[in-house]
Amino acid sequence: MTLIDLVNNARFSVLLGKNGSGKSTLLRSLKGVNTFNTKYISPERGGTLKYDPNVDLNISNDENWIINDRQKNRTEQFRQQSAAQFRNLEVLVLREIEQNLEKRNDASYSFNNTLSKINALLPAIELRRADRAGFSIHNKTGNTIPEDQISSGEAELIALTIEVLVFSQESKENKVLLLDEPDVHLHPDLQQKFIAFIEEVATEYNFKVVLATHSTAIIGSFSREADLQIVPITVKDQTDFSNFRFNPICHEILPVFGAHPLSTQFNRSPVLLVEGEDDKRVIEQLIRSANGRFKLSPCVVGTVSEMSTWEIWLNDFLPAIYDEPKGFSLRDLDESQQCDIDDVGCVSRARLNCYAIENIMLTNECLKLHGYSADEFRNLLSEWASQHEKHQASASLAKLSKNFDNRRTIKIKDIRNVVVALLGTQKPWEVLVGQLLASHIDSKDTTKHSLYEYLGSSVVRKLFS
Repeated sequence: MTLIDLVNNARFSVLLGKNGSGKSTLLRSLKGVNTFNTKYISPERGGTLKYDPNVDLNISNDENWIINDRQKNRTEQFRQQSAAQFRNLEVLVLREIEQNLEKRNDASYSFNNTLSKINALLPAIELRRADRAGFSIHNKTGNTIPEDQISSGEAELIALTIEVLVFSQESKENKVLLLDEPDVHLHPDLQQKFIAFIEEVATEYNFKVVLATHSTAIIGSFSREADLQIVPITVKDQTDFSNFRFNPICHEILPVFGAHPLSTQFNRSPVLLVEGEDDKRVIEQLIRSANGRFKLSPCVVGTVSEMSTWEIWLNDFLPAIYDEPKGFSLRDLDESQQCDIDDVGCVSRARLNCYAIENIMLTNECLKLHGYSADEFRNLLSEWASQHEKHQASASLAKLSKNFDNRRTIKIKDIRNVVVALLGTQKPWEVLVGQLLASHIDSKDTTKHSLYEYLGSSVVRKLFS
């Protein structure tokens, strides 16, 4: 699929790739597409958010001056350009009110409504219309602040919002806003606010947005309802593109990478896809009990079919931002007779050699830890089932007792809380299993019903060695 096809495929497109992968080049290449009316925001945006009459003069003398200046990766007067465009924004909004009957008839609607969209993003300062033209900056107590005294993040956010709002007012068809690394200088909280702003304005004024970023905080800030696709950029001069649609599971996985995925967070704690919350709690307990030995970030993805989807997602996603990408997934054995499973690219896949992770409570190590041999616990199950015939778990416990030698592959999900109670502990079973794994993971015992057998050699080798 071509990049142009991708742009037409969604309202919001995120180009995700490492430094030097060609994201900026791709964005700028869209400027030459005749079917689009574009505005390109360069990645390195310098200057001071102050009105400069020389900038206004350059704009008046040459309508292509800003366009040409922003072809470079670094625009030295970007913020002065944005400050100059604020004056144009006032005119454009007033013309919109004049031409829009609904807004013209609404006495409460004015340019201040537009100004409030900017101020809603700023926690500590606000813009006010200046007496003649332009704006002044004030703190929340009303005192004026010089333009060079606000933070880089605040100046960046104000400049970007002005640029977006001016673009929204342009009366053109097929508009596409090209944003190159809008996360620069922005704290993750400001990134989230800016993306919410972009969503609102782009939807209201019907234009598309293509942005390049390293930041998973940017991606994770889009709402679940956003018409969003993510395009991994893995090689320079890429001409064929794949994409994946944003999915609620992204909200589960993306925080693993931290505010900025080029940090070392992911390499310290790579993601581990698991089927359910139970598995996640067990792995979290293992990590806590192992005192830093195992560093994984478990993420729940649901069913096995969903896990396959997200293994492919990770394999597409990770090479776009890491030189040595790695991810993991862990499945239950369930009804399968084979615990070996092939990897998916950089995602190492493993399957337990027991029905589900709760079956680890029935290993020799766990029974011994609680003072039971296999025969003693089998008899305890049988006795309890006989004494509590009307209990809903009675039949399942009796079945487990009769087939105790096959306990590795028996489903015990419905009786696991009774099993842990019969072991004589008040710990939640997830805590019990997590702690058991942490203390016995190095066991070399490979006999039948050992912890090693229940985990399987593949799980031990891929996840815990």
